[in-house]
Amino acid sequence: MTEADVQSIALFFYFSLLDDQKAIEASSQALAIGRARQQRNPELKSSVAIVAATKTVWDKYKSRVSRGRPNTTVESGWLIPEGTDLGPWREFQKSASEDELLTVIWSKILRIDDDDISEGLGITQGTIRYRLGRALRKLGSMTQSVSKFKHGTGKQ
Repeated sequence: MTEADVQSIALFFYFSLLDDQKAIEASSQALAIGRARQQRNPELKSSVAIVAATKTVWDKYKSRVSRGRPNTTVESGWLIPEGTDLGPWREFQKSASEDELLTVIWSKILRIDDDDISEGLGITQGTIRYRLGRALRKLGSMTQSVSKFKHGTGKQ
């Protein structure tokens, strides 16, 4: 796996877990699983291996996650651009279904093709597109309400 693949795995767990320490632990486990899958099947695309490995490790960690209650610190080394508001993402992480959350991360944050997500999970592309559409509508409504509140047009 390349450095970009390692970064993708780390980003996946940062945004799915919103917990610095758990993200680091989960990333190293997923990296080992992804590498092992690619050793067994050298023809396997990295993006498919990333989806399959991150899903496997997510399934182990999801019960230990307090969704909507991030446990992150500036000192941990995760570099989030200054001025980035993670509020809408935290709200989305708390309220979205697991399928919606993970699909948005793979598709929009990691920029993995629907085909590769589909292959990595063993489900149809149509299912991926349905989940993504539903998730983006939720996330869009959350960012709109935050924007209205910040600009004084909302009543919150």
